Amino acid sequence: MAKTPEDLVKGVIKLISLPEIFIRINQVLEDPNHNAKQLGDVIGHDPSLTARILRIVNSAYYSLVVKVELVSRAVSVIGEDDLRNLVLATSAIDTFKRIPNQLVDIDIFWRHSVHTGIISRLISKQCNILHGERLFVAGMLHDIGKLVMYFKEPELSQQVLLQAGDDDGILFHAEKDIIGFTHADVGAALIESWQLADTLRDVVAYHHNPLQAKKYPMETAIVHIANCIVNSIGPDTIVDEHLLDDYPAFEPKTLELTGLDLRILPDLMDSAWEQAAEVLDIICPRI
Repeated sequence: MAKTPEDLVKGVIKLISLPEIFIRINQVLEDPNHNAKQLGDVIGHDPSLTARILRIVNSAYYSLVVKVELVSRAVSVIGEDDLRNLVLATSAIDTFKRIPNQLVDIDIFWRHSVHTGIISRLISKQCNILHGERLFVAGMLHDIGKLVMYFKEPELSQQVLLQAGDDDGILFHAEKDIIGFTHADVGAALIESWQLADTLRDVVAYHHNPLQAKKYPMETAIVHIANCIVNSIGPDTIVDEHLLDDYPAFEPKTLELTGLDLRILPDLMDSAWEQAAEVLDIICPRI
């Protein structure tokens, strides 16, 4: 019987289960009588996570006026949902450190992922989307299925990479032709196995074909645009009107859906690279 995305995820789920600390945080948040101190106490049991969360909260990512020194205070300032999403983002990177990958430069992979997450979050603000941290995490995890495929199907994935070169669009179609499904399918199956939000699942599943997203088209369109931007523009690229005339090949209707004005991109990209540099230094210090 041919393998499915679910087969690949089941075959590696013991290696990539989310850490106990994330599960415990969810348990606290599901208790209607919980408080910020309880949440801070749970995170406090992991000094490394505590340090990373506080560094992010005090970075350009939030640009807070007053320094935050306690996780319980961070909860009050940024909110429980934002904190949970930050923990998920850092947990995902730690989780995939357990999986060896010979087909991908993991530093480049996470740099692309974090950049996509940061830009998704910034675009969400322009589009007046609430709880932009969801978009940061969705952008960070949009390609997570690739890591599972590279580990579980290295030979077929090698064929895909040879056929696609550096073209992300070709890679998506090559996966379908050679393996029978795509990294988006595998990523969605992984998100479902982790029992994360439907928003994340849909964005990961449809980030290459956002018009197929039925439940969360706006969020999916935002991550689609951010992914295309990161694939085409690097930190050293000058974003000017000439570049915008010959812009990345994202689905044109996503601009109508989001209402995004591309003229904001120069300022947005300046903020994105500054924030991404700090976030990468905190959660992926080797990069």
